[in-house]
Amino acid sequence: MKRTALAAALLLSTSGVALAQSYDLNVVGSLSTSSLYPTYELPFWTETLPAASGGRINVTVQAFDRLGLGGAAVYEMVEQGVYDIGTTIIDYVAGDEPRVEGLDIPAIADPALAREISIAYRPYLERVFDEAFDSVLLGVAPFTAQVVFCKAEINGLDDLAGLRIRGSGRMTMDFIEAVGGTGVSIAFNEVPVALDRGVIDCGITGTLSGFFGGWSEVSTHFYPLPIGGWDPVGFAMNNDSWNSLDEETQTLLREQVAALEDQIWNNAVADNQLGIACNTGGECAVGTAQNLTLVEITEADQRRAVELTRDVVLPRWNERCAGECAETFAATVAPLLDAVLTE
Repeated sequence: MKRTALAAALLLSTSGVALAQSYDLNVVGSLSTSSLYPTYELPFWTETLPAASGGRINVTVQAFDRLGLGGAAVYEMVEQGVYDIGTTIIDYVAGDEPRVEGLDIPAIADPALAREISIAYRPYLERVFDEAFDSVLLGVAPFTAQVVFCKAEINGLDDLAGLRIRGSGRMTMDFIEAVGGTGVSIAFNEVPVALDRGVIDCGITGTLSGFFGGWSEVSTHFYPLPIGGWDPVGFAMNNDSWNSLDEETQTLLREQVAALEDQIWNNAVADNQLGIACNTGGECAVGTAQNLTLVEITEADQRRAVELTRDVVLPRWNERCAGECAETFAATVAPLLDAVLTE
């Protein structure tokens, strides 16, 4: 493995007695045009953590797209020691590592349930990150609900049939196919042009991410059914970098990332509602609201979404992730879904 990018320097008093160890962390964050990076990640790494450490931890951070990286490459760069810590949507690596998919289930509208799922699946996911990416999973936090932006007239779930829809993650793609659409893989920042030119008809992303990323500027309809779940990101730290920290610093880092997780999860409902308002002509405190047509979620659509998740999406994933993976999901997450999937 390449040497970690973590540089440690010993601070000495004038008498030569060691006072504390300082660390420089090289961090790659999630997408710059999303809601998560500027609102939560950037101030955490550049202000909150350095202050909490009394100046012992200094961080250099940049969003992955500003570094010319694709989202799926972030954990690979962390594994190789190019960066100490990386944050990206966990579903970006689902194509190569299907074990991560059990974290995020399509059509789960309740962020409290989404968090319960993340807590229940977390011990297994931590092992996956250690084995697959040689890293410590420090935290898991959501984007806003992954909903549908369309430059096509839609009135509900059935109208997605026959449309070309950008999605990310295998479960989301399976859901699109199950409803009769065609899933298309396109980088987030390329979606506005693809929508504008008719390459795709719709795209799935977070309510706020789509607003900040310019999706709503070229869309006409907004459908807030969380077809893509909540798209959690994972904060992963290279094992060598982690082991280079003293125990006190490891504890501090875990505590601070846990506080960041709490902040993001606790704000999930408010952030999601803000995203809906900003896209559909409501009060928007973070920019000029767009006036997309808001497509209401009917009870029939909600029931059908649950049926597709239960009868198509999850069985397909069980085939991709048979054995211990499926057994772990059945023991940890499935009981949390029973009430939802049997409505």
